[in-house]
Amino acid sequence: MTIYYSCDSHVVEPPEVFDGLIDRFGDRAPRPVDGWKDRDGVWIAWPALDRVVPVGRWGIAGHSLDDPETHERIKLGWDGMNPGVRDPVARLDEQTVDGIVGEVMYPSINLLTYSVEDIEVTNAVFQNYNDWIVNYCSPNPNRLIGIGCVPLRDVDLAVSELHRAAKMGVKGVAIPCTAPIDRPYSDPYYEPFWEAANEIGLPLTMHIFSGSDWPMALPQHWDPIVAYTLSHAAIWNSVSNIVTSGVVERHPNLKFVVAEWETGWVAHTLQRWDHAFYRSRTAASPDLTMLPSEYFKRNFMITFEDDEVGLRTLDHLGPENLLWGNDYPHHDSIWPNSMDILNTIMEGVPDASRDKMVWENVRDLYQIDETKLLVN
Repeated sequence: MTIYYSCDSHVVEPPEVFDGLIDRFGDRAPRPVDGWKDRDGVWIAWPALDRVVPVGRWGIAGHSLDDPETHERIKLGWDGMNPGVRDPVARLDEQTVDGIVGEVMYPSINLLTYSVEDIEVTNAVFQNYNDWIVNYCSPNPNRLIGIGCVPLRDVDLAVSELHRAAKMGVKGVAIPCTAPIDRPYSDPYYEPFWEAANEIGLPLTMHIFSGSDWPMALPQHWDPIVAYTLSHAAIWNSVSNIVTSGVVERHPNLKFVVAEWETGWVAHTLQRWDHAFYRSRTAASPDLTMLPSEYFKRNFMITFEDDEVGLRTLDHLGPENLLWGNDYPHHDSIWPNSMDILNTIMEGVPDASRDKMVWENVRDLYQIDETKLLVN
């Protein structure tokens, strides 16, 4: 019997994650807001980004944006979401509805917090969040794996928070999917963090929309449709930069998870990457001992949701680097229809490959104790 475990789900941070921030930072602090100008509903505001987002937009899995009732649900904020978004015990039931036994959960609101340059504010938000996510996962840490956040703009603070989060039991941390343009991931500035992460052994995730700037370093003249379609150009710049600068040559135990960028583009990009390396070898670190694609297959995992095209590249990519996720409770989520969708897109995929992508890879990456997956 196949076990299904989502390796790309989300929490929606509750108001208490932002408690005390206004008292400490005043107008610099992100905060929940009831109503925004002439618009109803509950919003999260980031003054530093001059940006607001409706909270309810992150928690409408199973509902269509074409349905007017969905927009009424969005206005309710947290109260319009399924109970498990706030209650981890109820979330275990919502996993069962979708046919899965557990989830690796990333932030929602704090994906955008990575774009805030105010390091004091960012560090405070992330500490609040890390404290909260450990408690949220406590009912069953093998079925509820919460990914922590670290403020990588300040490498000393990031190392400190990495150690603190690991001691609390966090099993992985998110870093910006794109580094600041003036300080790419090849910069020696990050070396203490890579060294600490390599030693501690927690996977590092680069999730879509968590860039150090809001456009994720994509060209400013791209319209939103172009930018979303080609968003993998942003993450590939980060992946290539980490590899060709020698980060994973120096720290071979580092594990990176590339989350929610889908996979249909990866096999071709790996092939082209190796050819680019051949053509421009002097642009990379002279210490590299393998082809770029070989580092990718050793040090990187990548998630997919319903990407049938990506599964057609398994002959080239292989299942060892792929992790499946249902994106619950976001509006793109395939919950509660994951099993039907997986049966469709995995038609013809060998059972052994399927088992790797939906269970074995995530089990090994996060050291999940299968005996403690107590299904209600």
